[in-house]
Amino acid sequence: LVCPNEHGPGQLPVSDAKRKQEETHLKMLREMTSQPPNRKCFDCDQRGPTYANMTVGSFVCTTCSGILRGLNPPHRVKSISMTTFTLQEIEFLQKHTNEVCKYIWLGLYDDKTLVVPDFRQPQKVKEFLQEKYEKKRW
Repeated sequence: LVCPNEHGPGQLPVSDAKRKQEETHLKMLREMTSQPPNRKCFDCDQRGPTYANMTVGSFVCTTCSGILRGLNPPHRVKSISMTTFTLQEIEFLQKHTNEVCKYIWLGLYDDKTLVVPDFRQPQKVKEFLQEKYEKKRW
């Protein structure tokens, strides 16, 4: 029994096309996280962020992703390796990045007198994020 080809010549089955698109998006994400400003968590400076904060467009670590979900209002956070991203989400992240977010969320932050809390102190990180996102201190 031979099944007719459902897609014309040169066309990929939907699943193959979708997988290829997801691979392209993941490659774009990896390129973004390899840029120097995005190599560290935007919120605590831990190396190697594994999540994207889709609320503001930054790259964050696992610890901060959990804290961000608990803020008021909660931030939408997606795992870089465990989730798929739409083209619109990729473009949003490309427009924002950690560097742009720094100007928006830490525009008045004086890094000479104030220090980003150590990621090994989750309570201090949480307080810092509340100041940054809920109170919009800087």
